[in-house]
Amino acid sequence: MIAIVWTADRVLAMAGGAGLIVFLYFFFFGRRSETLAAATSGGQTVEIVVSGGYKPDVIVAKKGVPLRLVFDRRETNPCSDEIVISDFGIRRALPPHQKTEIEILPGRVGEIPFSCGMNMLHGKIRVVD
Repeated sequence: MIAIVWTADRVLAMAGGAGLIVFLYFFFFGRRSETLAAATSGGQTVEIVVSGGYKPDVIVAKKGVPLRLVFDRRETNPCSDEIVISDFGIRRALPPHQKTEIEILPGRVGEIPFSCGMNMLHGKIRVVD
């Protein structure tokens, strides 16, 4: 049988690895930010900050009411160059440090996913009655 000697560097490596696993878990599966779209005279509007992800990444919108999504891209990361809302056939460029408006009409209750062009950043629109 081989005896394992727990030296300081092994303990640090194990603790660092465990810490990294916990960080990655919360980064990818942690709590999502949810925002109710604000009612406006022409429908409902929500501003989404694009910076290392979408904030908020869950939007609650009413069915049958026009929804204006205002993407405020605050970075130059190539991953966030585009926004894709496949349920509506939308693929739009998001210029760095500018706001881009997209209007949709959510016609059914459920979830409408959206993502970056590389499918690495994700969000969703939760449509309710």
